[in-house]
Amino acid sequence: MLEILQYILPSIVVFAAVYIVLHFHLKQQREKQKIEVLLNNRKTIIPIRLQAYERLILFLERITPEALIMRHQRPELTVYDLQTKLLKSIRGEFDHNLSQQLYISNDAWKMVRNSRENLVKLINSCAEQLDPKKPAMHLSKTLLEESTGTNDPTSKAINFLKEEAQIILRA
Repeated sequence: MLEILQYILPSIVVFAAVYIVLHFHLKQQREKQKIEVLLNNRKTIIPIRLQAYERLILFLERITPEALIMRHQRPELTVYDLQTKLLKSIRGEFDHNLSQQLYISNDAWKMVRNSRENLVKLINSCAEQLDPKKPAMHLSKTLLEESTGTNDPTSKAINFLKEEAQIILRA
């Protein structure tokens, strides 16, 4: 029995040592592969995320009252016509950028949505103050007056998106 132990015991020790070394080596290899996958994903995802922030900032810039009025104001339009065109334009721009929510934070998407909703409310409240058959210039003037300063529905969201994009760039 003692002779058998003399042969088996060193074999067990060698087997355990090899097992521990192989286990440690395989664990290191898996960790290395995980890091490589994460770095490759990061190289792919960061540009896509930044592009989403760019597109949403562009969306917000395009729906500022000034930009909307410049694109849609025509002398022959009435208040009602301009209101309809502005709301349709906002809806179209928003629908075109819906998929970008996948790449930005929930807080950023909430800011974008709130900005759009506040702008729609502003347009509707300004239009309600006026006769729908008056020239569109009255709505344009009212909208521009109401949207200046702290009542600007898009600037807060634009600043928020810029700050988040800067955080991604620094990471």
